[in-house]
Amino acid sequence: MPKIKTSKEEVLQKVIPILRTRGVQNSSMSELSKACGIQKSHFYYYFSNKEELIKEVLALVHSYFNYNFFKIIQSDTLDIQEKITKTKGLMNKIFKVSEGGCIMANTALETIHLDPIYKKEIRLFFHDFISGLQYLLEINHEPDNALTLAEQIVQDIEGGILLMQVYDDSKYLNNAIIRMEKLILNK
Repeated sequence: MPKIKTSKEEVLQKVIPILRTRGVQNSSMSELSKACGIQKSHFYYYFSNKEELIKEVLALVHSYFNYNFFKIIQSDTLDIQEKITKTKGLMNKIFKVSEGGCIMANTALETIHLDPIYKKEIRLFFHDFISGLQYLLEINHEPDNALTLAEQIVQDIEGGILLMQVYDDSKYLNNAIIRMEKLILNK
């Protein structure tokens, strides 16, 4: 029998890994509620429909990423090398340790051509990812060049995540992160 007491935050945390690996289209509300150990009717208490659930998941992932990423890069107590080291650790935690890669890219690839309902949330995530990298790059690069390089890094990292998933080999993401470090340090 499914448990009944759970918070909205607990539900969101439990559906993230499922959505990351199975995707939006292959995850039904029934399956998601079962994975959370709650009845489907209780699931609808928190989310009126699947679209609302996905938007909240994307918002939570975005919020988590922003909080941790900007806490690192805007720190006054860390030097640039420490910021890079901590950023690499965050990327490894988010993109490598969690099965399925990047939930934002996965959701974009799966849904953008069918129904761009999540496009705003996905764009905000990538905008902030690029802006944060641009902030780090501006230490050693002109602002216009820093933006171009930040966009390039995000493209490289997302490509690395994709190839890591395709080949079951983390070297692709590792190499993208190494290239990111070299660009930030202007080596």
